[in-house]
Amino acid sequence: MEKEKVDQILKDVNKLPSISSVVSKVLEKLQKPDVNIADLATEISKDPAITASVIKLSNSAYYRASKPIRTIQEALMTLGTKTVKEIVLVTAAKGILSQDLGSYQLEAAQLWTSSLLVAEMSSRIVTHKKLKIDKDLAFTSGLLCNVGKIVLAQFFQPVIFQLRNELKENKDPFPLLEKKYFGYTHMEISEILLTRWNFPPELVDVVAHYLNPDLSTVNPLLTSVVHIASILIVVSGIGIDIGGESVPISPFALTQTGVTEADIETYFLHIPDLQAGLADLLNI
Repeated sequence: MEKEKVDQILKDVNKLPSISSVVSKVLEKLQKPDVNIADLATEISKDPAITASVIKLSNSAYYRASKPIRTIQEALMTLGTKTVKEIVLVTAAKGILSQDLGSYQLEAAQLWTSSLLVAEMSSRIVTHKKLKIDKDLAFTSGLLCNVGKIVLAQFFQPVIFQLRNELKENKDPFPLLEKKYFGYTHMEISEILLTRWNFPPELVDVVAHYLNPDLSTVNPLLTSVVHIASILIVVSGIGIDIGGESVPISPFALTQTGVTEADIETYFLHIPDLQAGLADLLNI
């Protein structure tokens, strides 16, 4: 049973995707309403790679800073803590998601592009439907939904032929096959990883339930937004993996968000524009 092998990997921290401790500490500090800007700048500056990326992206066309930014403190003062948090997470996510997942039939560029598009589409849905969710939170919630696939991809080889045959014979959502062959879905692995990284409960809940938003226990509305965004990006053909289009849009998610068929058509048509607007983030 492949589950035993997955369990062994999950027990070995050195074999799991890792994230800078700075990211976890920044997220922890930003959950406090009285966060100190100087303390936050000091924390971010402890990681040279993240520092360089924050300054670089702060000056990009995507974030449209009103003046040149030279330091982390200037980034925080000019763009605000929420935007800098988003940049920190984008930088960390890029480090994890920049790899080919041959078993899932996903190249690194596809994986990163689809992850960013889900994040951006989530933000756009929140803004368009005037939902009571911070658009920055929607963006970061959509960013790491595929991270669990990085762990499961290691275990496909012995069962890849059986998996492909089952995909031909039935139309069950692919996570059911993940569960059957590996003992876990990629959502469950994502939940384990984000919990270990000390991410906020809302983000953990989203990655755990973004394909089954009706099971969300922390923020069903946020999870529903990311659900719709992720399905739209897959249907567009960007980041479509071995599972294909096996998961339909949840009626629960449509009810939660108020998204209509006309909205979905509009969002779908604007995906190329979203991708063009993400050029700076795609190339970090």
